[in-house]
Amino acid sequence: MLVHHADLFDHPQPCWEELVSGICNSAQIWYDREMGEPLRMPISTAARRGVSALATTAEQRRVVLTNTGRPTAVVDSAERIDEDMRQVRDAARTVVDAYAQVAAGRTVTTSLEQLCARLGLDEAQVRARAAELAGE
Repeated sequence: MLVHHADLFDHPQPCWEELVSGICNSAQIWYDREMGEPLRMPISTAARRGVSALATTAEQRRVVLTNTGRPTAVVDSAERIDEDMRQVRDAARTVVDAYAQVAAGRTVTTSLEQLCARLGLDEAQVRARAAELAGE
């Protein structure tokens, strides 16, 4: 499957909400692959266990604190947050580069494999998600 940059960005103006959503979805794919699902924990349980236990748990996996079943806060390790920020910056830079190439009239055809490698995404998951969306 080949992806043409001009086809990806055919909006006259950047649709920033969609771009941010795509970047966030990219980060979520990385989390699912590397860490598994986050641990959901009621705030009352976290309070009983204490800050030290919560911090120790967060070093191993992301913790979503809930209040009556709804997420209210996330506790995560500094290393994972730094990695998230790096990935978001890299993805944003890739999007800006693609827009700049379109604006300059220099579009490049890139395979899905190359694009996924550049963004750090799993090609099989992207294809599965595309098939899922096509079936909706």
